[in-house]
Amino acid sequence: MSRTQASIYVLMGASSYGVVSTITKLAYQHGFATGEITGSQVFFGCLFLWLVALPACAKTKRLSRKSLLSLIMCGMVSGLTGIFYYLSLKTLSASFAIILMFQFTWIGLLLEWMRTRVRPRWNHWLATVIILSGSLLASASQLNGASLHAKGIFFSLLSALTYALFIYFSNFVAIDVNPMIRSASFVTGGLFTNLLIFSPAFLIEGKLFDGLWFWGLLLGLFGTVIPTILFMKGIPHIGSGLASILGSVELPAVIVVAALFLHEQPTMLQWAGVLLILLGILISEAPSIIGRRSISAKQS
Repeated sequence: MSRTQASIYVLMGASSYGVVSTITKLAYQHGFATGEITGSQVFFGCLFLWLVALPACAKTKRLSRKSLLSLIMCGMVSGLTGIFYYLSLKTLSASFAIILMFQFTWIGLLLEWMRTRVRPRWNHWLATVIILSGSLLASASQLNGASLHAKGIFFSLLSALTYALFIYFSNFVAIDVNPMIRSASFVTGGLFTNLLIFSPAFLIEGKLFDGLWFWGLLLGLFGTVIPTILFMKGIPHIGSGLASILGSVELPAVIVVAALFLHEQPTMLQWAGVLLILLGILISEAPSIIGRRSISAKQS
C-alpha cells in the first residue's frame, strides 16, 4: 500500500469520528438518554468488530487470561471517554465540546513525562502552549454563559483525560495481539463500562426497536467500526506521528458537520483557534516524522 493511500485511509477514519458528535446531538433531540445512546453504540460496535475479528481468531493462538483482562480493562477506560463526552454534549455545542476534548494532546504528553521521567522536548512545550492558546481562542466566543454549562465543560475535560489515559495504556498493553482482536476486546471493555454505569434496560425494554437501533447503528459504524478498520489499514504504513497529524482532521470535521446538520455557526475566532490547535499538533509530531524520513533515506 502506498503512503498516499494509507494517508487517505487515516483521513477517512478521522473524518468518520467527526460525524459522531452530530449523530449524538440528534439522538438526544429524539429523546434518548446518554446510557441508551452509548450503550447501543458499543453494543453494535462490539458485535460488528467481533464478526470482523472471527477470521483472525481462527488463526491466532489462544489469548492468555492476563492479556485479555488487560485489553478489556483498557477498553473500560475508553468506554468512560465515550460516556463523559456524550454527557458533555447534553449542554455544550458539538464544536465547543470537541475543542475541550482535544486537550488530550497535551495531557498525554504529561502522562508520558511521568512514566519515562524524560523531560519533553522543546517542540512539545511549544506545541502545548500553542494548543492551549488555540483552545482559549476557539472557546472565547462560547464562554458567554459558560457558568450555566460548567457540568458540560467538566465532563468534556474528563473525556480528554480518560482518552489520554486510554492512548497511554494502549501503547503497551498486549501489543503482540492481532490488531483486530485488540480492537474488539477494547470495545468489549467499553460495553462492560456502560453496563456497569447505566442500566442495560434498553436491551430488554424494546428501546432498540423504538428507534434507538438507528442511532446506535450509525454511532457503532461511524464511531467504532469504520475508523477502527481504516486506522488499522493505514497507520502501519505511515507511522503514529503522521497518523496523529492526519487524525486531527477530526476537529474541523466535527465543526463542519455540526454547522451543516445542527446549524451551529462557528465564528472566525473559533476557526483561528482550531488552526492554532492543528499547528500545535503538527509542531509536536513533525520532528519525529522528519527524523524517520531521514533514516529511511539513508537506508535507501
